[in-house]
Amino acid sequence: MIYIDELIILNFIIDYILIDFTSNILKINISLKRKILSCLYGEISILYLFINLNNLFLIIFKIFIGIIMILIAFGFNDIKTFIKNLLYFYSFSFLLGGTLYYFKIENLINYKYFLLLIPVIMNNYKKLTYNLKNILSTKYKVTIYLNNGNILYLNGHMDTGNNLIDPITHKKVIIINKKVNENYILVPYKTIDSESLIKCFKPKKVYIDGIGERKDILVGIINRRFIGFNCLLNYCLLEEK
Repeated sequence: MIYIDELIILNFIIDYILIDFTSNILKINISLKRKILSCLYGEISILYLFINLNNLFLIIFKIFIGIIMILIAFGFNDIKTFIKNLLYFYSFSFLLGGTLYYFKIENLINYKYFLLLIPVIMNNYKKLTYNLKNILSTKYKVTIYLNNGNILYLNGHMDTGNNLIDPITHKKVIIINKKVNENYILVPYKTIDSESLIKCFKPKKVYIDGIGERKDILVGIINRRFIGFNCLLNYCLLEEK
């Protein structure tokens, strides 16, 4: 038998693992604050213990909670990305739920043992989703440390068409579509049919998941909406891995 306070703690831990694992699988960089807020909202799901719902409404209730959790954690870029985030979140939820049911875990002591087994379950799940991860291999979590002390958590896309390098400093340029308060320089760039200048700044440092920390990067600013990401990475960075 599990008491309500124990259930709240366990529910929060499992929700956090689900959100964190989903972000790692999809290579989506989200802040600790968003993860915690999402999991706190997930505590509402415990209300089903005190509400008499039939199976259909219980399913709808839990799906609604999951949708809001995903929106809090990952935000909304476009419907395709949102559905993909939701499907991954629920696929791992079903995996954990099925494991709980299979081993008939009904008390706190068994739950503690189950939590210890979660890394093993996660590792096997990663192997099962290997092909899907390859499809998403052009995505990278990007953290930009600004000179004013602020930090940007971005979702990067490795673009083979972006090989922009500043001809003066010889630094590689990654591109974002967010306005930041920094000292800018102008870097020339060419497209197929035109030439122009792009505003760039040198951040304190940049960390790219799978590539590492870099200080030899300029960040360019453009006023254009990306779909599914908000940072366009430089393909030359991949060649140096």
